Amino acid sequence: MTKLEQWRRFSKYVESHIVDYVVPQYGDLPDAMVEKFTPEKIQGKLEHYVARIGKSSRGAADGNVDCLKIAHFACYLFSKLIERDVKNLIKDIE
Repeated sequence: MTKLEQWRRFSKYVESHIVDYVVPQYGDLPDAMVEKFTPEKIQGKLEHYVARIGKSSRGAADGNVDCLKIAHFACYLFSKLIERDVKNLIKDIE
């Protein structure tokens, strides 16, 4: 398996997690809760889920789901950082 094939397989799991769990539970974007998150808050969420892996009393399945949550929060963080970069670029131009 190549790195790209591995990523594609993993991204399908992340997509299923979003479609089957996140959207039914929290709704789709725009999401008022996520809009309030700062990059620092999202980093805290990532740290929380990383630290929790392997420590859940419910076993490996929780660790697997936490990996999916980490990927989803990484996407949020990436989006927030790009948004911030664009705002700073616009300020520099003005």
